[in-house]
Amino acid sequence: MRGLARKVLTEYGLDVLRLTLLRHGFNTTFRLDMANGERFALRLNVNSRRSSANVAAEVAWNAALARDTDLLVARPLANRNGEFVTTVASVDLGRDVYAVVFSWLPGRDVGHAPTVEKATAMGRAMATMHDHVQRWQLPAGSDLQPLTDVFWNMPDRLDPAHLDLDAAEISLLRKAVDIVGEVMSRVVSGPLQPIHADLHEWNVKWNRGRLAVFDFDDSGLGVPVQDLAVSTYYLRPNHDLVEAFRAGYASFTRLPSVTDDDFETLVAQRNLVLLNDLLATTNAEHRELVPRYAKNTVLKIRNWLDTGTFRHDVEGLLPLD
Repeated sequence: MRGLARKVLTEYGLDVLRLTLLRHGFNTTFRLDMANGERFALRLNVNSRRSSANVAAEVAWNAALARDTDLLVARPLANRNGEFVTTVASVDLGRDVYAVVFSWLPGRDVGHAPTVEKATAMGRAMATMHDHVQRWQLPAGSDLQPLTDVFWNMPDRLDPAHLDLDAAEISLLRKAVDIVGEVMSRVVSGPLQPIHADLHEWNVKWNRGRLAVFDFDDSGLGVPVQDLAVSTYYLRPNHDLVEAFRAGYASFTRLPSVTDDDFETLVAQRNLVLLNDLLATTNAEHRELVPRYAKNTVLKIRNWLDTGTFRHDVEGLLPLD
């Protein structure tokens, strides 16, 4: 990935002093330290299933939010051809990889020290994004995928061919998939709009009392309640953070109207989506997690089906670190 990053940087007029790996997970991200002291972030879409038009839409939304709102977001940097998305061929992956250079966001990820204040700011940031797209349209040549099916445009892999689970456990997951599909058909309807679809504590930074949002790589076309359900999934089991997040959202615009049961189903869906995505990753470290993550998913989904509430703090979970 480092060699690929250097190949990408030939398309930019940057005097890079140091290239530092920040994260190699779903995607690969490097910090770029310039000779003049400036910093940028380079993201390689390693496991992403996005098309060039999807990435173009993502960076266009980033640029529009930076221009039209007071929200702090990473701004895309144009290459020598004036394009925000650079395509390079990867011999190791056997395909083209899309790359974007973003402005550097100072501060620490909120996940290191989440607080009520920061969760409130997250809710308000989400509401700001939902409000912004009411007056903004995707530019020509860009496109976002609709997030209207259970696995958000990924093939369904929750079956015996991909999971080392017994028949009862597979049956439980299939029951959950059916319930999520039914709820999605009712709740995710009407006009669709761009949503972040992955706003959690590790995709926002905090610096000097201000929140910054990044990683729009999962963004797609959906409805606001899907965004709220995803964030709730990550904020649980901290009730205070969940309530602060909702209060922050409500301070800017009205919370979506949905029943408690349907909302819990959308929260549980996130677990199914993550397990399904994990089964397709090329990241070796993540693949090692699959057996334990699958068992934990079964425990959480069973508890949700039994109680009506999706929780992370159920008994019997296997350690993932």
